[in-house]
Amino acid sequence: MKIDDEASIKYLEENYGKNILPLSIGENKYFVGSRPLDLLLFYKKNTSILKLQDSFLKAAEHYNLFSSRLIMIGQNKFALQYCTDAIKINILPPINETFDNINIDDVKKMIVPVKTLPGEPLVAITGIPIKDGVFGGISCSHAITDGIALMLFLYAWSCIIEDRDFLLPSPKRLFKGNPLRSDKIDKVFIPPLSELSDEIQNRVKSDHVKTYAKREYFSDEFLNEIKNKAKSENAEYNISDHQIMTSFLLKKYHNYILPDTDKLRSTTPFDIREIHPDIDSMYIGNAVCMSYTEFTKDEIDKMSIYEIANRLKKSINSVRNENYIKKIIYLSKYGIEWDDDFINSPASDTSNDIVSVNLTHFNDLESMFLGPDIGSILYISSPAPNQTSFVILKEKSGRIFAEITGRYPLT
Repeated sequence: MKIDDEASIKYLEENYGKNILPLSIGENKYFVGSRPLDLLLFYKKNTSILKLQDSFLKAAEHYNLFSSRLIMIGQNKFALQYCTDAIKINILPPINETFDNINIDDVKKMIVPVKTLPGEPLVAITGIPIKDGVFGGISCSHAITDGIALMLFLYAWSCIIEDRDFLLPSPKRLFKGNPLRSDKIDKVFIPPLSELSDEIQNRVKSDHVKTYAKREYFSDEFLNEIKNKAKSENAEYNISDHQIMTSFLLKKYHNYILPDTDKLRSTTPFDIREIHPDIDSMYIGNAVCMSYTEFTKDEIDKMSIYEIANRLKKSINSVRNENYIKKIIYLSKYGIEWDDDFINSPASDTSNDIVSVNLTHFNDLESMFLGPDIGSILYISSPAPNQTSFVILKEKSGRIFAEITGRYPLT
């Protein structure tokens, strides 16, 4: 729908902020048409599928993450993604095996994905019963949540299952209206792919490009050895495990992952909630910013792992700065908004960017006040799904590994 359509403008004015969430420039500029955020969890308590399903719907209603929202699809053109009746629930046939005997990679392939496009549902869940529990797959648009908000949602879901109380989400982004049903949305808000902007269409096309993946494991001994070498070289080298692993992967794989560029950028997402004074820890929605660290390929070859890691650390620290964050982000009555100059600055470039994100904390259910007797989070996809990425995770055994994804074969 074009913004100069009087009837459509009236429709939006009547529903804006009531049953349609207002447009968030940052979320929709980068995520519409991208691959969804996929998550796989295992719930080991003896609970019926029906109760798990009903509890999910209650958590969705409480947090209202999945309310209909307005998205930009081109110059002065807008459309809607919707929900309420569009939480797609898929219960697959039971697997006659126990958790310990099931290949997690096989289960990941069973997650039913959503399309992150106008007129499509925002979330789908997949239930797979097994002998000693249930696998749950969640697929949703990155535009509605980041990893922290998703953890808060999962915590609420588990508390509802267990009939326990839980903390309320922040009122700064809690949508309190009744989301539009798909049968109430006029067809002008559900355009075909051909009417979407070239930027969105290119994201959809890139989703069909074949990608290759490889796994690299890291031991505590290796990480401690690098830290000790770094300290002996320079007492100021106080580098993290994530920075060490990213540096190791850059040195080992950069020529295979991005063979056609002379320089590359490592992009590292970080949580704004712990930096911006006006955004509380229970903020629901997307609250992630990126740090960019540039290297030439020659530099990566010549630098040691801890020298690369130290540059990453300095780069990340320079943007994890309250004054800087307050310049590019402000809080409106609808939630986080981004400064126009920042949004219009050069964005991520898939030809030379590698996203590196540490998701090992998703396995730490005790940080969510949930013990290992309840279950575990087994996998979450990269927050920049159409780019080359290093996603650092934990296996169900607790071993740390990086899943390296790119468009060229990895050796």
